[in-house]
Order: sequence, then C-alpha cells, then structure tokens
Amino acid sequence: MSQLLENYFTLVKKILPEKSKVTSVGVDIGSDSCKLVVLAKGPDDYEIQQCAIEPVENSNTAATIKRLLDKSKIEVKSLNTAVFGKGTLIRYIDLPRMSLDELKKSFAFEADKYLPFPQDQIYTDCYILDPKGRDKKMSVLVAAAKKEVINERIQLLGQLGLQTNFISVNALAIANVFHAVGLGPEAAPNDPPEAKAAYALFDMGENVSNLIIFKENLPRFTRDIFIGGLELSKRISNCLGISMSEAKKLKSQPQTRKEEIGTACESVFNSLISEMRLSFDYFITEKNVLISRLYLTGGSSMFEGIVDIFAKGLDIPVEQWRPLKKMKFSSEISSEEVVRNESRLAVALGLSLY
Repeated sequence: MSQLLENYFTLVKKILPEKSKVTSVGVDIGSDSCKLVVLAKGPDDYEIQQCAIEPVENSNTAATIKRLLDKSKIEVKSLNTAVFGKGTLIRYIDLPRMSLDELKKSFAFEADKYLPFPQDQIYTDCYILDPKGRDKKMSVLVAAAKKEVINERIQLLGQLGLQTNFISVNALAIANVFHAVGLGPEAAPNDPPEAKAAYALFDMGENVSNLIIFKENLPRFTRDIFIGGLELSKRISNCLGISMSEAKKLKSQPQTRKEEIGTACESVFNSLISEMRLSFDYFITEKNVLISRLYLTGGSSMFEGIVDIFAKGLDIPVEQWRPLKKMKFSSEISSEEVVRNESRLAVALGLSLY
C-alpha cells in the first residue's frame, strides 16, 4: 500500500521491456464476484491472455479466489489487487508547488488536515495531477485506506499462498485504464473541445458504485455512492415476490417482465440520479467545466435499459464503456465471451496494467 499511487500513471511505460513481453495478473475481489485478467504487455500493444469470473458463494471469498486461480493456465504466485468502499478515501486538494518527493515528505506530517482518519490508522499516498499548474499551485490526488482493510486483504491472499505486488483503490484502477492504455472517451462531433469538457464514468457495483469525473483523461473528482445492484435485486424480489437469485437473473434478462422490473427499480435509479446530479453540479461549479458524456461500467450496468434511464434522468449523452476495444486477445481464449463480460472487468483490467 505504500506504493498506492507511486508512479501511478507512468509505471506501465517504465516497466515495459523493449523486445519482450511481461505478464501481469490483476484480481478484482468484489462482494458479488471475483474477476481475473492476465495481461501480456509489450512495447506497443497489450494482449489479454486469460480472463475469468467466479461468483462469491456463501460469502466465502477465499474459496472463490481459489476457484478463479484454478482456472488459470499459468501458475499465479503474485498479483495486483484493490480495495474499495468504507475505509478507503480519495481526495483532490490544491497545494503550493513542490516536487513529488517533497510532497510525500510534507504530506506525512499534514495528512490530518485533509483526511478524517487518524494518521496512525491509515496508509496514504499522493500524486501530482498537474505538474505544470498555474499560480505556483498544483492539484494533488490523495488516496488513503485504513490499515485494517489493507492488512485483511494481504492476510486473505497470504492464506492462499499468494504475494501481493500492489494494492490500489478500485476507482484508481479504472482510471488507470483510461490513462495508461489510451482508452479514454473519444469526443463526439458535438462535444465541446477537450480543454472545455469533462467526461464521467460510473462503475456500478453490487454494494458500492464509483463515480469518477475525468478531464483530459485524468481523474479530477471521485465519489463512492453506496447504492448498487444489490438494491435493484432487493426491489425486484420484493415487488415481484420472487427469490433474490431469480431477481438477479431478471436484472439483465427481464424477458417479458421488463415493464414490471423497470417500475420496481424506479426508486433506486431516482436515488442514483439524484446523487449523481449533486456531484455533477458541484464539479461544474467548482471547475467551470461541462460534463459532456457519461460512460457506464460494472456488473450492475448490464441492467437492460440502463443507458436510456440515465440519459433521460441526467440529460446528457450516455453509453456503455468499452474498455477492451483496443486490446488484443490470445488465440487460447474466446474474445466473444470476454467482450460480453467487459463491463465486469474494468477493475481487474486496470490492475493488470500496473
């Protein structure tokens, strides 16, 4: 965790060899499922060599990870992973201009000014977003996670005989895809010029959803919203009188019950849209930059009709994010199956890029 953001946006390029490929493993440990991406990184391209998703059964995360790794065709001894939700925090602050080394040294003594956690209970790291900022000021991204959250993750993987190379935060792993691989959104003809526009990405998880706003493909705002797919499943289950397992299936495959499901989930989406509008309004007022487009990812973004729901509620163009569009695929995997699940793979992909 001490390297949570160290070389955050440059690490990928720095470790790329000139003539050979390096394989990296990213594992996204979620509350509903665990995802694995094995990526081979070369001088000019990225190839997905393996990909797997396993549901978490009976809250047994360790067993899920073991099943996930058993499916891998390579022996995994070390990996990159991430944490999310309560006990983690991302902040954006303005500070006097200084070098990154000076920033890290000084922030170690001033973290209490900016973070709600006692300093002796957290790991922190920071990154300078605008090294060429104006007025002798710079914008700094600060990430923090409670030590107990990180230690639990390390202990979990250690029990499986795994070494942790790098622990990030889910939202930063996703941002890594935007920046490091050049998969940021391509402006549509009617979008404002890049310097005058921002793009939002909403990663809708099972329990926690992440809203990230990018400007020039760098994150400038991040927020956890504690509403996700679980709330949708509960509403469907209660309103339709069916089991939670049936409700989860109907979320993405409503078949003839689309109208019923839409009505059941309306209050959940209204709450999400209200929270997102508050964040958009704050960002636009603070940064004086328009948000031109919203991209959706995460397993719960596979809800049928979700694009139209958010487009109508937020009054901006909305589309599903396609983070794999510039990736190559190993001949040993089904690219069709991977692409079909790409909404669920963004975090694992970002982790495999480190």
